[in-house]
Amino acid sequence: MFRSDCISDGNVERVNQPRMTTDDVTRDLPPRLTAIEDLPLEERAAAYAREHDGLRDHLEGGDVPRASHS
Repeated sequence: MFRSDCISDGNVERVNQPRMTTDDVTRDLPPRLTAIEDLPLEERAAAYAREHDGLRDHLEGGDVPRASHS
């Protein structure tokens, strides 16, 4: 049954939590990007794709699941 107050994030369910602001989402962006740059080349594209998807989902409201990049 669909509950409008529940959002499932894989294995984590958030119930009645306040919506994150763009500042909350981007506050630690520089260190996350630095960590991605430190990854082996083979892993960077997937890590950047996950970061991109997370930012896009936040900006678009996060209410539509996206296809995963494998």
